[in-house]
Formats: sequence, C-alpha cells, structure tokens
Amino acid sequence: MSLLYDMVFDYTLRNVALGTFLLGLGSGAVGSFMTLRRQSLLGDAIAHATLPGVALAYMLTSTKDPLVLLLGAAIAGVLGIGAITAITRTTKIDNDGANGIILSIFFGFGLLLLTYIQKLPKSSQAGLDRFIFGQAATIIAKDVVIIAIVQVFVLVVLTLFFKEFKSSTFDPQSTTVMGFNQKIIDAIFATLLVAVIVVGLQTVGVILISALLITPAAAARQWTHSLKTMVITSALFSAVSGMVGSLISASRNNLPTGPMIVLVLTAFLIVSFLFGAKRGIVIKKITLIKRERSFDQNRIMLALDNLAQSHSDSSLPHSSQTIGLMVQQVHGIKRMLNHLTQQGLLLQPEESSYILSKEGELYVERLKNEGGLYAK
Repeated sequence: MSLLYDMVFDYTLRNVALGTFLLGLGSGAVGSFMTLRRQSLLGDAIAHATLPGVALAYMLTSTKDPLVLLLGAAIAGVLGIGAITAITRTTKIDNDGANGIILSIFFGFGLLLLTYIQKLPKSSQAGLDRFIFGQAATIIAKDVVIIAIVQVFVLVVLTLFFKEFKSSTFDPQSTTVMGFNQKIIDAIFATLLVAVIVVGLQTVGVILISALLITPAAAARQWTHSLKTMVITSALFSAVSGMVGSLISASRNNLPTGPMIVLVLTAFLIVSFLFGAKRGIVIKKITLIKRERSFDQNRIMLALDNLAQSHSDSSLPHSSQTIGLMVQQVHGIKRMLNHLTQQGLLLQPEESSYILSKEGELYVERLKNEGGLYAK
C-alpha cells in the first residue's frame, strides 16, 4: 500500500511508472505488426542504430537536452532503416542479414564515439551511457509529456491506418489492388517504429527496447487469432509490465528498472506460452485429451448402436468385454462406460452390461447426421 501511495504522491516514482506505462502502450501495439511481418530483428537493429545519433548530437551541441539527443537518435534510426532498405533492394542479402549488418556497424560506431567522448574535457558529465542500458529514474515530468505525445501519435496513426497495415502485413499484393501505396505504408510504419524506439531509449536503452516490442506481441499471440485483439492485448501486456517493473524496481535497492521490466515481460510470456487460450502448450494438451476422449466416446456409442442393430431385440444389453472388442480398446473401457452411464447416455441393467438409453439413441442419431466419429 505504501508503494501505491508513493506512486501517486512521489514525484520520481510517479513519473517513472506513468512514463513506462505509456511507453508500453505504443511499443506493444507496433510490436504486434513487427512480429506478424516477421521483422522482429528490425526493431533491435534500429534501436542499436540510434546510438551514434545520440553521440553525434552531443558532440555537435555539447548539450544533454533530451530533445536534442533524441532528435539525433531519430535521424540515425531513419538512416538505419534507409540503409537496410538499400541493402535488401540492391543486393541478394535478405532482411535478417541486412538487419545484422546495420546493427553491428551502427552500434560499433556508436560505442566508438562514446569512447571518444569519455576522453573529452568534462566527459564524466555527459551521462550518455544511460542510452545503452536505460535509466528510468532520470525521467522527469517533461519526459513523461514527450512520451505521452509520441504514444498518442503512434496509437492514432495505427488506428487510422489499421486496415492498410493489416492488408500489407497479411497480403501485400492486395494492398496495391486496394489502391494503397505499399512504399508509403512501409514508410509510415517505419516512422512509428522509430518514434517508439527513440522515446524508449532513456527508459530501457538500446539493448532492451526490442524486448518491449517483441515479447508482449509474442505473448499476446498465444491468446487470440484476431489482429485487433492481439494489438490491444500486446499493448496492455507491455504497459502493465512497464508499470509493474518500475514498482518492483523502486521497492528494492539497486534493481535497474529496464531489466526488471523485461523480467516481468518474460513472466507474461511464459504464462502465455503455457496457458494461452489459443496456442498455450497446456491448453493445447488439454484440448487434445478432450478430443481423444470425445473420439473414443463416439466409437463406443456407435459400437453399441451397431450391436443393437445386429440383434432382433435391440434392448439386449452387452458386456464391457464385447464392447471393448468392437472398438478394439480393452484398457480403460469400464471407466469410459461408467462415465457415459453417469452422463445418462447408457443404461446398466446388469453388472458390466450396458445398453443405449433414449438420450443415448438421440445422441447416436445426431452423431450420424453431424459426421460420425469426428463430430463434436
């Protein structure tokens, strides 16, 4: 309770929690399209490409003003995207190869510039290392306003161009047929990606910003097949992880905020992989078991119907051994017969002997009409 109180009334904690929450909204939404487009490495490449922009902005202006540094990061990010596009269009290198090349070149150049800056007079005051690993504790009210403006811009553009982004993600050819320019759509999406990455640098740094883009989207994918639902779920996962990670970091000494946010995201991802309603490992296993049980149940019901049809007296009960031979399944047959009896589909006039009930006969008739063994 004291932590929640501090989140409302403590200046620093309030800025950090609100800033990371807002940052997560746009990151998760944009990351959904990146994941579905199979461009996960693109976010990582652009994030690393922003580092030399930050360093050059400081070298040219000798100021630590966040707006100036982030402007330099944005320019470098745009140049990085342009370089990746040029490589893929003019060479036989694929997107992953181009992303890896730009990531290593730009990041290496950025580290070189930071090393040079550290040797300059008053370099200890530069404080540029936070753009590598992030330092959420330095967020002030002005930064929160900037983050809010950028996230509102990102979400509004995503909403306005949702249909275009959807078509270009799943069927790029239909995008042209519908009258949309694929290059313009890609340019808009690249702008949103750079915007999200740039405002997140100060919070989680160039190394961890890709986690805010990809991890929540991967987690959300396990819960739904709907794009709209996935985008909303991913945004919420990322936003909640940002706030929770910030609170956990503030409640313990010497816990960096960025890595803690990533750990919370990882927890969401693990739970989603296990229990996601559409693709979760545990849920898929439970669904498979239910499907196999339903299949075996249908086999037993049809076998009893065939036995009844083969005798002049359809009310003659049949032993569990006979039913087991009919379905070629002896192990566990009594348990399944008892279960069907409890459901009211079978009657047990004698010990270990069964017959279809009236409800069971209706079930078999419906089963035949709906597709036999594979009917639900």
